[in-house]
Amino acid sequence: MFDIEHIIYFTSLIIFFALALRILSALHFENKFEKMRIWEIKAAYFLLSLISAHLLSEVMVKLSQLLNVLA
Repeated sequence: MFDIEHIIYFTSLIIFFALALRILSALHFENKFEKMRIWEIKAAYFLLSLISAHLLSEVMVKLSQLLNVLA
């Protein structure tokens, strides 16, 4: 059903998404914009976190493939 690459991808996607969202929220970008645009900034946090988590998860999959070739 799922091979090891899917497990690595989805596990690292969840972990990196949570980390990226936490880091972006800690930066408090919403204080630098208009008060009525908070939901747009939150949506941008979500999208940026998802994009960065996807990229980092792909790196983890490629790294695991590389380690399988070397082993």
